[in-house]
Amino acid sequence: MSDIYGMTQFNRSQFETFWQVLNAKLKEIETRDGLTGVIEALKQEQLDRGFIQDDLSDVIKYRMIKENDPGHYFIVQYNPRRALRFAGAGRRIPPVGSIASNGGCFLCRDNVRWQQRGIEYGYDAFLDSPRGQRQYIIWMNPFPLMPNHVTVGTSLHRPQAWLQSDADMGGFVTRMDEIIQDFLSFLSKLPRYVGFYNGEGAGATIPHHFHFQFFRRTEGQDGFPLERAARQGGEHGSKTGPWLVPNYPITAIHFRGTMEEVSGQLLNVIRYWEGMFTDPSVITANVIGSMEASNPKIFNLYFIPRDKTFNRGPGMVGVIGGLELLGEVVYSTEEEKRSLDRGQVNFDFIERIIASVEAPRARELWSLLLGQ
Repeated sequence: MSDIYGMTQFNRSQFETFWQVLNAKLKEIETRDGLTGVIEALKQEQLDRGFIQDDLSDVIKYRMIKENDPGHYFIVQYNPRRALRFAGAGRRIPPVGSIASNGGCFLCRDNVRWQQRGIEYGYDAFLDSPRGQRQYIIWMNPFPLMPNHVTVGTSLHRPQAWLQSDADMGGFVTRMDEIIQDFLSFLSKLPRYVGFYNGEGAGATIPHHFHFQFFRRTEGQDGFPLERAARQGGEHGSKTGPWLVPNYPITAIHFRGTMEEVSGQLLNVIRYWEGMFTDPSVITANVIGSMEASNPKIFNLYFIPRDKTFNRGPGMVGVIGGLELLGEVVYSTEEEKRSLDRGQVNFDFIERIIASVEAPRARELWSLLLGQ
């Protein structure tokens, strides 16, 4: 038995040594090419090592066009490799000599070594804030939805929900100001990327460990349907925003401006959303964002108010998260593929899927904002 524990210690030491070597190399790349260069290099390393199990070559995309209106459409991504995620990319029971931290959480670094058999590595990313430096780890997604799809999780195990029960405070405490600051900080380092925060019950598949997701835009794509709807609708309401995205199946509030402008406006809207419920435990949301290619100081953010009890669309295996709300619905099973081949999925069908997770009080929120 001592030899088993000895080998476990040896493997852990080897993992830590390579982690430090890899991170030193990636730090050099970040200094030269920024965080986008880090993600590209980490992707190549993880492809070569065998951790990333999908290069997106099998993905088929369908454009579901609105009848008699070719300017309006949704996208369906058939991604068969994505179905494998339900089995997990690694083992769930630790070998002799290792233990499962935090219930075997897939984003806890202590678990990653034994779960992925020593082939998954990440990059330590640090953000400065008035409250001190915060550490995240950038992990490549083994079953990506889009190019350079990464999960950026906190180094410490903490929940995804932004409202946390605090006995000392006698209620719920919000930490959305910290979340938005970190989200915008990462976006500022990732031009040509799209990011999203899926709240608990709003598409987050790992609700017990805080994380964002980011991916690189597909070359030549003229924005996602949500972004197109925002552009086609123009600027509604006040000239400085926020604006309700018109002609979209779910309530989506659009913010555009500098980091300070959009963060201030968004936090104001979130305070209204938090104040509308006597039971804060049902409150959740999605935040989606990117930087403008033509002006790297301008951010576009979208806030979709959600209710945790409405998190799945009809006829879908997965939950509705940031990518689906952008207007790109992911199908991965053979049955879903058959429904596509039979022509059962069209613009109206996708519109109903997105609309099905509309929070019951979302339009009331917008009415309150107009009256403030």
